[in-house]
Amino acid sequence: MEQRSFTLAHRILHWLIAFTFLFILLTVYLRMYWLNRDHTANIIMDRLAGMNIEISREQAVKIGKAIRKPMWDWHIYAGYFLVGLYVIRLVVMRVQGPVFASPFAKKLSFKKRFKSIVYLAFYILLAVTLISGAFINLVHDQWELVRSVMKTVHVQSLYFALAFIVLHFSGLVFAELTSERGIVSKMIHGK
Repeated sequence: MEQRSFTLAHRILHWLIAFTFLFILLTVYLRMYWLNRDHTANIIMDRLAGMNIEISREQAVKIGKAIRKPMWDWHIYAGYFLVGLYVIRLVVMRVQGPVFASPFAKKLSFKKRFKSIVYLAFYILLAVTLISGAFINLVHDQWELVRSVMKTVHVQSLYFALAFIVLHFSGLVFAELTSERGIVSKMIHGK
């Protein structure tokens, strides 16, 4: 059984990144479903029609976008906060060393190599997600083609995020039930 402890800096960063990551995904979910512009526009048009007020679909969509804008602003703020956490995490890994082995190291077990590949992919894909999100927010109407590509990359990163969450939780359950009992407790308490 592998004995490991996590430093306070690692644990704090892990939980801040995790909760920020989940908050960002919540804002995506809200935008896609609950506060979807078409759904919101339909509600606005139905309610106003009940008061004998007629507006065009285009006007209702604009109102719907205005309603969800503050929530989407939080998505952007959380994204920049995650950029800061990511940079701090890289600095901490540089100072304290990474918590996962190099996937290119020789004589790694399949399990350790797979785990290392997943973590390396997470850090690379998170960087791509953060860079593309910042680009979308900062570039607005300039370089429309590049912005469009970045938006596609950023939207598709949702799938990487969901895949990582499933892999991470599956790995935790597997570890708790096999060779690394108490790993969740160690990530909370450090020992």
